[in-house]
Amino acid sequence: MPTTHSACIGEPTGRSRWSAGRMRLRLMLVACVALATAATACGSSSSDDNPAPSGGSSSVAAGSEVERANAFIKPYLTPPTKISIAAPLNSAPEAGKTLVYLQCEQPQCQVVGVGVQAAAEAAGWQFRSIPFQSTNPSTLTAGLTQALRYNPVAVSVVAEPYPLWSSSVPQYQQAGVPLIPVFVGPTDNNPTLIANVSNPDYSALQGQLLSAWFIADSNAQGKVLSVSIPDYPYLGAVSAGFEAAVAKDCSKCEVTKIKVGVPDVGSGAINSTIVSALRKDPSIKYVVVSNVAFVHPLPAALSAAGLSGKVKIAGCCGTKTDEEGLKTGQFAAVTGTGAYYAGWLVVDAALRHSQGLPIPPESGFPSLGLLTKDNLVQPTDSYDQPADYADQFKALWKLR
Repeated sequence: MPTTHSACIGEPTGRSRWSAGRMRLRLMLVACVALATAATACGSSSSDDNPAPSGGSSSVAAGSEVERANAFIKPYLTPPTKISIAAPLNSAPEAGKTLVYLQCEQPQCQVVGVGVQAAAEAAGWQFRSIPFQSTNPSTLTAGLTQALRYNPVAVSVVAEPYPLWSSSVPQYQQAGVPLIPVFVGPTDNNPTLIANVSNPDYSALQGQLLSAWFIADSNAQGKVLSVSIPDYPYLGAVSAGFEAAVAKDCSKCEVTKIKVGVPDVGSGAINSTIVSALRKDPSIKYVVVSNVAFVHPLPAALSAAGLSGKVKIAGCCGTKTDEEGLKTGQFAAVTGTGAYYAGWLVVDAALRHSQGLPIPPESGFPSLGLLTKDNLVQPTDSYDQPADYADQFKALWKLR
């Protein structure tokens, strides 16, 4: 049986959307999430030593947990009005440079690439894209070698785990060309990697936001199937953040964990794996997936298994299909991730580096929202809020 964990919740209230104070608080909350598993393991006790609380005190605890979950969710239900970056460039970008983007085969990688291209062209730069296969890392390392032939001002890599291409970093260090990973998960502190857009803290924050939604929606008493895809470290960090936050913040919630690989995603087996887990334990009423875009067929699979309307599906990184599913009830909640916006953060980091400016920590955090049927914006493959984010970037770049 899954373990029921004790709670220790930090209060996430009183924050403006993208202020520096809020960013510091986010990082503190994520650090607390990272420590939660160890704290829970050390603090657990047998039922003989600690009798179960009375129904009244248990009800009060659940109510408090729901209140805190709702307080955490609240700022993410409304789109921001300001981009996360505030400092302007020293001068307008020097035109004519080339930025190269290494793009995987997944549709979401292509969406990020659209953002990188739009931002690069806005800066007066040439954009080049080199494809690679995420299941064949040698295509990425070959692409990284090819990218240097274009004399780029910077090169960006999407999604692929850093250990699979870190061997290419020394040649970039020697060439003096910066690398900007995006949605790749953890990297190291090599100065050639000048930014990590959509970094592990952002991943963990997505997981924590989904945890707060689950706790609030289940009245702090739910049973959830957490579906992790750790072959993509960014997505693995989303699930880890979700699971740690539930363990920390919900004393009566239960989590069942499963892991699937990239081949399972490609073949569609991820959906049958989820259905099998739900059949094994019919008391599970929630499924939270680290990338909900990988389970578009899941509602149909649940219906075929006689589980339609019995399980709520939520997850990270909603696309247009998932967001349209919110309206029909096929999906219950998704995080909106600024994928185009992330592309602008990539170019912003390259611009700042080219002008000798520091790259702010906010570069790791694209726009983020929690979407349900009650607050759904226009369904799209990228949660790019504020709506005028591109104009706000251009103003910082002295292009307006």
